[in-house]
Amino acid sequence: MCCISCLIRNDNSRHRRKPPCQVPPRGGFFCDEKYLPYAALAIHTLVRNNPVRDFDICITSLDALELPPALEGHDVRLCQIEVGDAFDGMPVNERFTVAAYLRIALPEAFEDEYARILYLDCDVLVVGEALGEVFALDLGNSSVGAVMDISKLKKPRRLTKDQKLTGMTGSYFNSGVLLLDVNAFVGEGVRDKCVLTAQNDPTALFYFDQTLLNVVLQGRWAELHPAWNWQWTIVRPFFELFVDTQIVHLVSKPKPWSDASGVLPIRYRETVRRFFARYYPDLPLTTASPATRLEKKNVVIRLIKHITRSFTFVNGYNRHGGDIMKVVLPDRP
Repeated sequence: MCCISCLIRNDNSRHRRKPPCQVPPRGGFFCDEKYLPYAALAIHTLVRNNPVRDFDICITSLDALELPPALEGHDVRLCQIEVGDAFDGMPVNERFTVAAYLRIALPEAFEDEYARILYLDCDVLVVGEALGEVFALDLGNSSVGAVMDISKLKKPRRLTKDQKLTGMTGSYFNSGVLLLDVNAFVGEGVRDKCVLTAQNDPTALFYFDQTLLNVVLQGRWAELHPAWNWQWTIVRPFFELFVDTQIVHLVSKPKPWSDASGVLPIRYRETVRRFFARYYPDLPLTTASPATRLEKKNVVIRLIKHITRSFTFVNGYNRHGGDIMKVVLPDRP
């Protein structure tokens, strides 16, 4: 998975227009040409639903990028960085490139400019209108605010695969959306601890950055409302009726731009189709068109899946209730 966009806010930066920047070689937020269309899509949904904002939007790359036409006029910062050998030796593959680790270095890269950073993965759609409020969340003494991973919401008592390997217990967060307190993150030395953990314990790289962060921050992260990272799977459309969803994270394998079977909600698929048709008409798009007719059997199956997961959803919902500003602080300081 590639990192493609982030929101960055600082009270001192409000209403100041910033030019493209050069960030020191300590890390940053990464996007290359291959993933730029998806970064543009995420930012398109963000600015569409949050036209008035008091935070900056940044795209950071190892290479010099040109602002795509889809983002012209939206005051998006393009930040080119160099990482040197900061991540040499860290495992990568076709899906998880070195960019997956760069979210760990964001606070250091921008510590002189911003107080808080909201990091977003590339496979998100910003569907809510309250994004600016996330920066005011009370994280207590925690350096990171995140949302419980969907696997733990479904089965809280079951350890994830990487928890079993590394000896982690308890709660476990998804790293696709992270609210980072810059001073606390840098002061705690989270990046250094992640790199050291990766060097000393190969099992801590099972899910790359997500495993590393969970190992290092075990019991010391603040749990945000699921509305800030609504991890969408095939059986969740009904439950979304009860949540003031702000960010939809499409964690399942089919994405709106490659959902040939049409399992994702039609509104997400059509948002993507219209966006790509306008700004990236040559980009391959393998997603299903709206169904010409519904099969009663398929609808019933979806309903049954919702029913069987209702108790799990209710238990998870009741940790925060309907208040998306409620944060569950850790027991450990």
